[in-house]
Order: sequence, then C-alpha cells, then structure tokens
Amino acid sequence: MALEGCLVLPLFLFFMSTLLYGMEVVRFQNNAFSSMHRAISKSCFLAYEKYGGSGEQEGDLCKMVRETLDQEPFPYLCVKGGEMGMKVQAEADAYENISVKIDYDIKPFIYFLPIGTLKIEDGIFGHGFTGYVPGNCGKPEGGTEIYVYITENGTRYHLSDQCTYLRVKVQAVSAEETENMRNGSGEKYTACERCKPVKGGLVYLTAWGNRYHGESDCSALQRTVYMVPQSEAGSRSACSKCG
Repeated sequence: MALEGCLVLPLFLFFMSTLLYGMEVVRFQNNAFSSMHRAISKSCFLAYEKYGGSGEQEGDLCKMVRETLDQEPFPYLCVKGGEMGMKVQAEADAYENISVKIDYDIKPFIYFLPIGTLKIEDGIFGHGFTGYVPGNCGKPEGGTEIYVYITENGTRYHLSDQCTYLRVKVQAVSAEETENMRNGSGEKYTACERCKPVKGGLVYLTAWGNRYHGESDCSALQRTVYMVPQSEAGSRSACSKCG
C-alpha cells in the first residue's frame, strides 16, 4: 500500500495541479478580454470629446488594458515572460474605428518540459461615439444632418423615438365594443385585413390605429423602428405629432 501510495499520490497531485493551471489560463484569458472591452468602451465614448487626431489614444488604450489587469491578483501567472510577455497593440482610424489586439504565450505547467508554448491572440473592435443622444428629437448640432425614425412600411418619418405612433400601446377589448369606439383621430375601427379577426371574443387595437386585430402578435401591430438620416427617409412626410 505504501508503494502504491507513493506512485498514485504524485500522479493525483500532478493531475489536480494541471487542472487548476488550466483554470488559471482560462481566467487570464477572460480577464484580458474584459480589460480590452473596458478600455475600448471608455475610449469609444470619449473619442470625439478627448482626442483630436494625435497618437495619444493608442498609448492610452494600451495603458488602460494593463492597468485593469494589474488590479487582479497574480495577473500574469501563466504568461511566459510575465507582464513583459504580453504585447498590447491599439489602432485608431480617425478615432471612428478603434481596435485593440493582444498576443502572449502560455507557458507549460512544468516549464522545463520540451513541449513548447501555446500562443494566444485576441482582439476587440469598436466605433467612436457619434454624438447621437436618444430623446434629442433629431435636432442638429453643429450643422450635422438630422436623423429621423421610420418604420418599414410607414409613410411618415418621426423626429422623436418616443412618438406615440412608434411606441404602440395595445389594448384588449371585446369585439362588440369596437362598434361604438373611435380612435384618437375620430375614425371608426374596422377589421384587420392581415389577421382577419372573427366576431366575438377579444380583439386588440391601438389608440391611433383604425383597425382591430384578432391576434395580439399580428404583424400590423409590430413596429420595427430604424434611425436614418433625413435624406434617406425617401418620400415619407413629417409626422403630424412629432414633426
């Protein structure tokens, strides 16, 4: 039993150590990606406010990635060469397209074994903040083009993403009630041509629509909203409520 213990125990310890080391490698990969994500998110947000076309941003990005990793306990435990073994590269295209790349080698658990290293490369891409602020009603700043909101089949464009024509509130009523109901424009409700509701039971309608629907998920009740420059709104005219 003593002989068996002498043989099995080292193998067991080697197996557990290798497993824990593998978990450490995964942890470092996650931390490295998280540090890149945090750095590039902050840089994209500040791109137009802070940086003015110099090479300052690339250096700041690399510094932020390393500073985030340095906050972790033993951050480079599995990296060959430690902190100096990890290369961080950052690129910025007029501060609109920003990318960060890292590469490093994972050293083996038993460093003197001739099994080589595992090379890891990772990267992340972001786009500089464009200046759009939700709820600004599409008003231009500094002579920039107005952005408007449209739907795929709509005939109007909207200056506010909070317009009631875009934020549809569906209510359920009995089919009999629709005979005496009128919408916000005073129009009478008629049956939807898509879902073809039958008489009796519940139907679904909106305050400003002129149709009642037999299904709450009828495609006529759905709104897919796109934000586009006003020049791409086509023949759509301005909304009578928010335009």
